[in-house]
Amino acid sequence: MKLDKGKTAACIAKTRAFYDTKATGCALIKVKTIGGMPSRALSLADYSFPDDMFRYLDDRAQCAIERLERRAALADDTVPAEGPWYGIAEHTAFLGGRVDYADNTSWHHAMLDSPEELYKLAMDEDHPVFRMVNGGIAYLREKYGEYFLPMVRGASGALEMANTLRGNDFFYDFYEEPEALKALLDYCADALIWNYEHQLAAAGDVYGGVVTGFGEWLPGRGLGHVSEDTTTMISTALFEEFGRPRTERVYRQFDGVFLHMHALSERCLESAASLPNLVLMELSSDPNTDRAVEVWKRNREKLTQVIPVLRLTREEIDANMELLKSQKTVVWYDASCMEDAQEMCARFARELPVR
Repeated sequence: MKLDKGKTAACIAKTRAFYDTKATGCALIKVKTIGGMPSRALSLADYSFPDDMFRYLDDRAQCAIERLERRAALADDTVPAEGPWYGIAEHTAFLGGRVDYADNTSWHHAMLDSPEELYKLAMDEDHPVFRMVNGGIAYLREKYGEYFLPMVRGASGALEMANTLRGNDFFYDFYEEPEALKALLDYCADALIWNYEHQLAAAGDVYGGVVTGFGEWLPGRGLGHVSEDTTTMISTALFEEFGRPRTERVYRQFDGVFLHMHALSERCLESAASLPNLVLMELSSDPNTDRAVEVWKRNREKLTQVIPVLRLTREEIDANMELLKSQKTVVWYDASCMEDAQEMCARFARELPVR
């Protein structure tokens, strides 16, 4: 089934109106999974990269087409888009080094014995991982544009990139080699911008914006998602000194930003939410902490400049409907079945309309 251009245009117009409205009590609902309708899963371990890049992308595209066809009658706010995905290694492996692939993710091995070893890194358009991601975006756009919109991959923040490049010795660098670490973080920020600019060019204009990683559409030159997972393991003071200056510089290069953080980053949420050009903040739930919605509720008065993206259960939606009616929210929902998905979409349209 080919892309329903009218429905897609209406979905993006509603998303734009959602960002623009001053009204509260508005929400977008994105049904992420539907019980009884499992998507065909691909194993990265079944492919040899980069040699099997195009075979893998064709298989991934076919899975997306099948998924979108099964969801065709669903009236949620999901933008029909797809992009390449080879696991988490692609966020830093374009700079060089070894990558291992498993069934459902990949790892980029630490490649710097010291934060001073910047000479080991390179922003090289011919690197296989760079071509797999950026060339993959262009390939899917050109070959499958009649079926879904192009989606960029997104990025890790500078702190997270440095953590991957250094491994766990990164956490000693804050104290033992702070100036060298800052130089590495500056390099990572530059590399993030360089790589993401290529992603935008590969995807092209998508209804006046971009479909970011995790599928959220942003108008203009949107950046996202950007992961700040390292904030779960450092203090706010370290984030302010080492992370914020580089993150601010990155964010100012783009029109709007979709930030991915975790409930375990609670101490850093207020600082992160005050960064420039931030539009969306996804807060993921973590083991051994309160659910993301409870962390959001505790901190929401400090986070008024961002729109939360929250993955909620039916019970959490029921318990927090008054909260949803007091703000703007993007809700990710896992439905038990298609009937449940349709019922929840109808409820959101009725109780939390974009206006």
